Amino acid sequence: MPHPSHPRPLPRRPAFPLLLLCASLSLAAASAQASGYRFGTQSAAAEGTANANGAEGADASTLFANPAAITRLKGLQVSGVLDYVNPTVRFTDAGSVISLPGSGFQPRPISVAGDQQTPTKATLVPHAYLSYQASDTLAYGLGLFVPSGAKLDYANGWGGRYNLNTVELKAFALNPNIAWKPSRQVSLAFGLTAEYMQGDLARAVPYGSVYAAGLLAAAQQAAAGGAPGLAQQLQLQASQVFGNAAFDGNVAIHGKDWALGANLALLWEVDEATRLGLTWRSGISHKLKGTADWTQPSNLPANVLAVITGAPYDEHGNRDHNDSGASVSVKTPDSVSLQAFHQFNARFALMADATWTRQSTLQQLRIEFDNTTAPSITPEHWRDVWRLSLGASWRATPELLLRAGLSHDKSPVSAQWRSPALPDSDRTWYALGANYQLTANTSVDLALGYVKLRDAPMQATDDAEGITPCNCSYATVRGNYSSSATSVGLQLNHKF
Repeated sequence: MPHPSHPRPLPRRPAFPLLLLCASLSLAAASAQASGYRFGTQSAAAEGTANANGAEGADASTLFANPAAITRLKGLQVSGVLDYVNPTVRFTDAGSVISLPGSGFQPRPISVAGDQQTPTKATLVPHAYLSYQASDTLAYGLGLFVPSGAKLDYANGWGGRYNLNTVELKAFALNPNIAWKPSRQVSLAFGLTAEYMQGDLARAVPYGSVYAAGLLAAAQQAAAGGAPGLAQQLQLQASQVFGNAAFDGNVAIHGKDWALGANLALLWEVDEATRLGLTWRSGISHKLKGTADWTQPSNLPANVLAVITGAPYDEHGNRDHNDSGASVSVKTPDSVSLQAFHQFNARFALMADATWTRQSTLQQLRIEFDNTTAPSITPEHWRDVWRLSLGASWRATPELLLRAGLSHDKSPVSAQWRSPALPDSDRTWYALGANYQLTANTSVDLALGYVKLRDAPMQATDDAEGITPCNCSYATVRGNYSSSATSVGLQLNHKF
């Protein structure tokens, strides 16, 4: 029985949905805490108020929310933070399918309706901060923190495997700052951020569709050549291999980069009880460079395998799915935060934060391969978002300060463009916290958080929005995400 020599091109799913934005230092689905790929908190003191305390300036961890506030800190101070995040992300499949346009075949199921996936695990994330008051008007600070990231690990046979099987995003930021107090009421700060970013992804590749397309092309040739019996036999064989997971391959991607960003901050101490803050953090432009490793199933006929690995990529079906270098240019979003703090009396304070993030910079991802494989393009269409936080603190005893907070965070992802790489939705964050003064120079913060995300229905078809050339799988993953997260933050503060 003849096999196809040139299967028609199969549009490609981008090889890097993992590199959508920035990443995190050892995260497992940190995006359950904050929208996009941002990590939810970099401070247990902030976590206890749901990130409302940017203008409080109580310890060295204020370097992340408002570095201008370090002018309020006396001498040399350090804060070490450890966050435990336990996300619960549950996907319930509603009947995912794969199609082969032009074949005449009905879409084939690639999952069982009702199948459930829980792709997240708990993780620990560290941060550290140092501040030094050089004089009454000058202070220095250094922050080492995780800005954002995620980790998702789906089962190999799940319904969205042609979009994503596993993704791990890692980032680490080193952020030195200088703060200056030109007047009694105003403090200004400037900082630079050196950010390391790394991403790893694996996804399935439906080589059964390539095989079936070639068999159908051969069937057309047989029918045109007056061999209807052979044509029928080839069509039957194509029907058997199309949507057959036994012909799945795999692609694994790795990329990394260092890049620089900047930040500015203002703290206005209106009076002894009231402070207002403004913080800007720049986006950071990365070009992640790494490798693309392709794996084909061993049961493909030799001539089909030759087409899949054939170079160059061309209109005859040669795909050049060979291991090579790969790169993608991405920019993390700018953000602006407005902050307020008011101490009503010796015991009670209210605080608030409104943060705008320019997520709309991510409209499309373009992946370049070092071999002749056509670039991979995927539309994202992210939107700018706001996060609103309100918090309060109560001095229960001279040693014990209690905190509480509530935050609502919009998602940059609309339902139309939701994908397995980021099953994001709007979320509400409930937080409790406490600070206890152990000694005159040492205190400890404890924070508890619960984040609930709105249910997130998904129907994601891998067709690249009609962009060509495209090697898409034409798979549609259908289902619903139900997500939440609990977190515990522990922070030790010391004044030297």
